[in-house]
Amino acid sequence: MKKIQTSTAAVAMSLLLATASFVPAHAQNEAEQVEKEHTHKCVSIKYCNSSEELAAGEWKTADSVTVITKTRNQQMWWGGNDFKFDSHDKQVKKLLKKDAFAIMYGDTLLLNTRPYKDRGCAFGNGYARAFKMSDGHLLLTYLNVQEMTSRATIGGMFGLIGALATAAASKKVASQNVCYVITPGNKKALIVDEKLMAVLLNDHQPLLDEYRSVEKKKRLHAETVMPLLKKAGLL
Repeated sequence: MKKIQTSTAAVAMSLLLATASFVPAHAQNEAEQVEKEHTHKCVSIKYCNSSEELAAGEWKTADSVTVITKTRNQQMWWGGNDFKFDSHDKQVKKLLKKDAFAIMYGDTLLLNTRPYKDRGCAFGNGYARAFKMSDGHLLLTYLNVQEMTSRATIGGMFGLIGALATAAASKKVASQNVCYVITPGNKKALIVDEKLMAVLLNDHQPLLDEYRSVEKKKRLHAETVMPLLKKAGLL
């Protein structure tokens, strides 16, 4: 089976489901209404073009930017990350899509996911929430990109029924955040799994023991990982 390298989990899912024949009309209308409600026009945002500028707090300003936020269910049907920024100005549009490293939207730090891959699976265009780590890395919270891509690929092998079954099974995955460690200058996003947590909490054995006491299937969850990293002083 040929491995899909260029699709995000959301895009792979949209290829299976996001057509008029696949999506019920009422679902389209409802999601389009939610999409409109989550679009805020003509706002100013701060952005930086590199990890160095982020570390130094060197922000620039872009005006008249359209901010689009999507629920995870919408992302499954149409693709795209948690946040998307757009502009009628072509230069600003290109900047937001390709050139910006990170955006500060209110007090929320958002990382441009375009460059990154999770075990060979691309995140795709858009922005997701990020947090600075004490060692200079960034912690990105998003859905499990590799798992969503794999589910979409398998579902696509069995036609419409397989795609719809995969969508139903993937809804829970899409709604659950995991954590990724981003190293400046490296396009490989490392999912925070048991192996990486053992490294991160190497000097904090009680916290590592607490982590290992959590039910195994929940150890990937951001709600499990982040409080322990904060207790360890890593966030």
